[in-house]
Amino acid sequence: MRQGRSLAMSLLVLLAALLSWPAQAAPTSNVSVCLLRIPAGANIALLGDNPAGLDCRSHQTELGSGNFLAVLKFAPIRASADDPLVLRTTSSWQDGTRIRFHYADGSTAEIAYSSRSAAPWLTIGAIFEYAVPWKPVALDHITIVAQKAANLRGVVNGAELLTRNQSTLLKMRMAGLYAGFAGLALALVVYNLALWAAMRYRFQLLYCAMVAMLGAYTFTSSGTAMALFPALANNDRLRLNYVLLALSGAAALQFIRHFFEPEILGSRLRWSINIASVFAITAGVGFALCAPAGMRVLDTLYFVAMGGLLLHVPPILLAAWRGRSHYFWMFVVAWSAPVFTSVLRVLHGFDLLGYSFWLDNGNLIATSLEALLSSIMVTLRLRELTRDREDAIANEQLARRLAGTDPLTGLLNRRAFIDLAVGRKGRHRLMLVDIDHFKAINDRFGHDTGDEVLRTVAQIIQKCRPPGSLAVRLGGEEFAMLVPDRVAVECSPESLLRTVRDHPMPLDADITVSIGFADGAVTDEEGWKRLYRIADGALLRAKADGRDRACRATDFRVVA
Repeated sequence: MRQGRSLAMSLLVLLAALLSWPAQAAPTSNVSVCLLRIPAGANIALLGDNPAGLDCRSHQTELGSGNFLAVLKFAPIRASADDPLVLRTTSSWQDGTRIRFHYADGSTAEIAYSSRSAAPWLTIGAIFEYAVPWKPVALDHITIVAQKAANLRGVVNGAELLTRNQSTLLKMRMAGLYAGFAGLALALVVYNLALWAAMRYRFQLLYCAMVAMLGAYTFTSSGTAMALFPALANNDRLRLNYVLLALSGAAALQFIRHFFEPEILGSRLRWSINIASVFAITAGVGFALCAPAGMRVLDTLYFVAMGGLLLHVPPILLAAWRGRSHYFWMFVVAWSAPVFTSVLRVLHGFDLLGYSFWLDNGNLIATSLEALLSSIMVTLRLRELTRDREDAIANEQLARRLAGTDPLTGLLNRRAFIDLAVGRKGRHRLMLVDIDHFKAINDRFGHDTGDEVLRTVAQIIQKCRPPGSLAVRLGGEEFAMLVPDRVAVECSPESLLRTVRDHPMPLDADITVSIGFADGAVTDEEGWKRLYRIADGALLRAKADGRDRACRATDFRVVA
């Protein structure tokens, strides 16, 4: 119940953040980026603000990696002292950054930091935000020097100038979005771990691993990790992003594999899923360990691996469709958004799609919705598995009961009776019941009537049997009851004799029984054999004395 409330609260926070969200905080001015790759050994100070070769048209990634001078051009802006400007750009792999603000009067202001000292400028959403020093003149343009930039998807992406108030509002909404997802992830992990502890299905652990990895990825990709650990270099944070996102994707694919009914996915598809998962994790770890050496190749291999994970979704859906899985449509509804956004992210990784705010954050929103819908899907799957398990237990109990039951009378058979009897603690009374002249009944009325007599006597014994006792058909016309000494008075031999004698029988036949009984312990097999031997002696005495009577035995002698 507590986890359910946490899920609901997290959903409300997430929805509140989304409903109050504008398409994007309106920038104060449109910003265009012109780029120049700085040759090795060039003196950056001598390049000026508008050097020859500055490229404003080509895609940034066409220039490769290295050192760059970026010039941010926009219409001059004169900001208010009460609401000054901030510059926002997305995070990218660079060893060092120097930002110079140029004003209309020719003055400048500068900010410089390295990857290891970037924490003060990294804000929620992994956005670098720089407070533009206020001056009473217009801001004319901005130059950025990026040292050892990987330029995998751009040197300067998402550049925009906002007022401080606009930025504050945007950060508040981003914080609400991330907080909602964090609460949702935590609640889902705790809830599903609790379910796993009780039910132990593998897909529950995989679901927890997927959500936990997504939560960890959100912790690093949002910039929160550097806020809590300022010594963490931004490039190292990006390394963690690669590893955690690969782990999330692999866990998600493994969850899907184990979630669907076992007969849905063939062995080849399961094998391929395992290979793809290992490849994705290896690619992520390889990038984290080796970058920046061979970074472009490692980055390409990484997105090939992530694309390989996504390529397994169509054959899984096809197999689920053909296998008529109960969860096909639920899966389609729950996973369409995250799969679609993941495809867009992979296309962005291959530089086939440019940067956008919603591309960078849409995966978080889609994953949040998926997590909520998947929790419903998991609940339905668990309900079916629980029903199957209960049916299996019931069938097993039925099979055991049938295996230990006499098919004619419904009482225990001899083997089951002995298994249940031997080892009981305390003193017990063993009553052996034998139908008198049963052979004559069969000869006179036929075996069908004889069987009906056996069933009738068994019903009488079953009704007479007190709680905690055992009733058995030992074989032929012989029955037995094992009654704890404390309740023996509830079913005396004399009352059983009278009940059988007075009970209506098939074809109004006169049926009586003979009873031999003895008291003793059955804590071990030797005790059982001794008790049965003396009770059987008492039964023989009852028959010898004329039948339709009960005789009691002791360990020393048989008495009427």
